[in-house]
Amino acid sequence: MSIAVYGIGAPLRRVEDGRFLRGAGRFVDDLAPADAAWLHVLRSPHAAARIRGIDATAARAMPGVLAVLTATDLDVPGLLRCVTPRQRRGGGPLVQPPWRVLPADAVRHVGDAVAAVIAETPAQAQDAAEQIIVDYAPLPAVTDVVAAAAGGPAVWPAEAPDSAVSRSAISVP
Repeated sequence: MSIAVYGIGAPLRRVEDGRFLRGAGRFVDDLAPADAAWLHVLRSPHAAARIRGIDATAARAMPGVLAVLTATDLDVPGLLRCVTPRQRRGGGPLVQPPWRVLPADAVRHVGDAVAAVIAETPAQAQDAAEQIIVDYAPLPAVTDVVAAAAGGPAVWPAEAPDSAVSRSAISVP
């Protein structure tokens, strides 16, 4: 087997390792511009859950907190869309449900952003995020491809009822 000289699969000589191994490298987190604010994102611990409510009152009152944002605080729809047209296996258009910057109704994966805290220091932002109370109603979730193929719950039930993995998408033993 030959190794490509250029392009995909070609070995790349790393030039930054030396300075990082010697402790002389700089990371973005090492930068501290004057009057910078810090962001901490509160993320869902659930793979699937309805959001019954979010109480950020205590977080907003904490010292150093500049803003706490939830879906209800956004003045814009906060929708993200894929701008590249995609197709399904059968050739039809790919369903593009609304993907919100901060969801108001449900989380659809572990780590889904639920709230954002902006504060004067990283510690203040994290401490405030820990004071946000999110009332989740956990929903069934499938974390296994074979189980999803057997008819697991849909990720987007209204917009794409077949958004669990379809049997034709994988090889089931």
